[in-house]
This record gives sequence, C-alpha cells and structure tokens, in this order.
Amino acid sequence: MQTLVILAHPYAKSYCRALYERVIQQLEQAGHTVDRLHLDAEDFDPVMRGADLAGYARGQSADPAVAGYQTRIDAAQQLVFIFPIWWEVMPALLKGFLDKVFTKGWAYEPARWGLKGHLTHIQRAVIITTMNTPKWAYRWLYGNAVQRALARGTLRKCGVQKVQWVALSPVSHATDSQRRTWLDQVGKLFAS
Repeated sequence: MQTLVILAHPYAKSYCRALYERVIQQLEQAGHTVDRLHLDAEDFDPVMRGADLAGYARGQSADPAVAGYQTRIDAAQQLVFIFPIWWEVMPALLKGFLDKVFTKGWAYEPARWGLKGHLTHIQRAVIITTMNTPKWAYRWLYGNAVQRALARGTLRKCGVQKVQWVALSPVSHATDSQRRTWLDQVGKLFAS
C-alpha cells in the first residue's frame, strides 16, 4: 500500500518526530511504499495569501508546491498525519497545508447537500496527535476540536471514509516507559 506520512512539527527532537520515524519504520517493515512529507523540512509556507485565494475557487494555487502535494496525495492509498495539539487545535503548518492543498475541484466539489469528496481512493487516514490536555478534558471541555475539524470536517467531507484518531496525552507528564509503550502501540497500527 502506498502511504503518505505527513509530519507537522518543527522540532527535530520532538516526540512527534519519534512517532513519525516509528510509523515509517513499521510501514516499511510491513512492505508498504512510504512517501515522507515533513512540512517544516520542506519549508512549506502555510500562509494563504491573496494570490492563493484568488485562484482557490478554480482549484489553483499561487504556491508552486501545491500541485506536487496533490500529486503525492493522488498516489497514496493511506494518509498518516502526525502533529501536536497546540492551543487545542492543529499547528498552523498543518492547517495551512489543508487550506492550500485541499482545493475545490481537486479534493471536493460543492453538492446540493454539502460537498462531494474526490479523495475516495484513500482507503484509510490515521491521525496521530500528542497533547498535554487530558483526553477527558479535550473531549468534554474543548469538544474534540481535531476530530471535528480534521477527521469529520475535512477528511470525511473530502471522501475519506475510514479515519482513525490516536490521541496521546498527557505527553508532558509521560514517563520514558509510557512513551516507549505509545511508540509500540502506534507501530502496531501499521504492522500489516
């Protein structure tokens, strides 16, 4: 299976980076073809500028990197997003990626009732997040913002039917043993 693994964390020694490396290692061991997309390392500009917005409704972007990212997603059967939750939402790096890359005409079309998604070739998307907010608080106090915005509000609207979210928390208080256990648990998601 062709898998695009997207990392949206700028710090090279972050736990998200360790998760990214483990997921890639596990996918390769299982015989998957892996496309690595480290948004910070690629100097992706997440800012939607006026020139980008001017072409957005026509499925165009002023950012020359966007077409390449769309081609990489077109080639994938599985998407994996790895990022920290900051201020209860995804980092601007990932939000900007979604804003600029998931364009009308390519990712979706307006329909009579909502949207018609075009990313139906994606068999599965896995969202792996780290955060310091306890899971219960994230759900009950903040309404599972990432689940609502990325899983349902973006991926499912764009045609991805199977979306799984793995929320690891609280990371700041996790022991080294807990972090190793999480790495193993995440790795097992991609063992076959």
